[in-house]
Amino acid sequence: MPNNRNSHSKTTTKITTKIITIITDFGSFYPAQMKGVILSKVPDAVLVDIAHDIPAQDIRAGAFALMSSVGYFPRGTVHLAVIDPGVGTNRLGVVVVSGGHLFVGPDNGLLMPAAKSLGKPETYMIDHEFETAPTFHGRDVFAPVVAMLLLGEKPERFGPRIKPIDLDFGEARFAKDQIEAQIIFVDNFGNLILNMRKIPSGQLRLMDRNLKRVNTYAEAERSEPLITRGSHGLAEIAVNQGNAARLFGLSSGDRIVLGRAICLE
Repeated sequence: MPNNRNSHSKTTTKITTKIITIITDFGSFYPAQMKGVILSKVPDAVLVDIAHDIPAQDIRAGAFALMSSVGYFPRGTVHLAVIDPGVGTNRLGVVVVSGGHLFVGPDNGLLMPAAKSLGKPETYMIDHEFETAPTFHGRDVFAPVVAMLLLGEKPERFGPRIKPIDLDFGEARFAKDQIEAQIIFVDNFGNLILNMRKIPSGQLRLMDRNLKRVNTYAEAERSEPLITRGSHGLAEIAVNQGNAARLFGLSSGDRIVLGRAICLE
């Protein structure tokens, strides 16, 4: 059961836009049904797709993509996120309030990195009766909740405040002669995004291959492995005009060891 319940806590977040972002692992078909539910109740809603090609059931990848996107939207935006391998079980649905934004989705950690990037989250359980199909809460629970929020319902009206399931990407570990890091996302180009913000000076190696330190991909030769700080602020390993995931045989969630680091910037 959830803990830290506090149904008397009040949030001051107000919906000042009708912008809704949507991120799922559903592909091209099912998101339209969610949009239809919202638009049938709020015809002038502005629906923005973040992505629907998140790898199936990959909560960490969805959490990273959501976290990387929310800061570019105005206060008052509602973010609907559904990567939900526990759909139909006793996992909770939640509304999260943070930094003037609202997040709606399953309580499986998916929403938390994004919410924490904007402020100090407050999380409310969705304890509300909906007529649902057991396998599509995105359409039958979360989309109606989004519409209700846009129409003025307060987050605390859906249920008590709870302590949510958290998801933490962790941080790379720096030692004298190596760095231990984790791949938290692999993008469509095969770039490996790491849980590392600072890139040490000096030569770095991965699996006996040198990684050229660059500011832009084109500073490396064609097919040359490289490391750079991506637009999301995290280190990424890439191959100029190539695919680092394929070259190294790595995927999201894998842990890697980077060879000798000399000093931190």
